[in-house]
Amino acid sequence: MAMKMKILHYPEKGKIVTFTNALSAEYGQKADKIPPAYDCSRERLLFAGISTGKYIDSSLSLFLRGLNRDKVLNVAIFTDAADSTIEEIKALVAEGGATVLDVKKVKKSALPFLTGVKDDEMADFKAWADGIVKSLQD
Repeated sequence: MAMKMKILHYPEKGKIVTFTNALSAEYGQKADKIPPAYDCSRERLLFAGISTGKYIDSSLSLFLRGLNRDKVLNVAIFTDAADSTIEEIKALVAEGGATVLDVKKVKKSALPFLTGVKDDEMADFKAWADGIVKSLQD
């Protein structure tokens, strides 16, 4: 049975987009950027790929804060952000009312325009995503 989910990323560069596209192909869902063209509406799961520095952009912050239970129930985040920024991201999502299921830390590229991902890194990422999806289907 197909689960209602969205796959989003912020911004449109780097390895985060590569991971987002892999999820899109794996689950047959269209990937979009944050903020999305069409708002979330009663999604059971949101995969959010976030690449940010020490400070969270205001548009990203507004989007995360707006993730209430009418829009999305559960959020799985994959990010290359620092640990302190990850805690801030989790707090913003919780402020809206959605549940953060898990956070997957991904290795940042040496250069922001590089999008290559090693096979073992991609396999590990897909296993993480499958675990999230299966936990919600049980």
